[in-house]
Amino acid sequence: MILANSNTLLEDIEAAKQNGYNYEFLYLFGKIVCRKTKAAFSAQDVTLDEYHIHEALSDPSDQSIIFLLSTKTGLKGIVSGAYGIYSDNEQIEFFLSLANR
Repeated sequence: MILANSNTLLEDIEAAKQNGYNYEFLYLFGKIVCRKTKAAFSAQDVTLDEYHIHEALSDPSDQSIIFLLSTKTGLKGIVSGAYGIYSDNEQIEFFLSLANR
């Protein structure tokens, strides 16, 4: 496992980069898009390798989530976002559905 309960979100992002997850992805209209290359991937082209939910120590409602993804073309990267009451539920459901395949 790359992501750890003892890490902050920024520490997990750094650990992911040290393990080859060097691209940033976005979730747009049901697809994953690489910010650098602009390549778009459907759910069939992406594997969810790992994810972790972070909760702020001072404010339990301050939550974020990080996803580590691999594509069929070999790109490996991350997506992070809000979790809990401020989350994009469609995005969260999309990524978690990748874990159930």
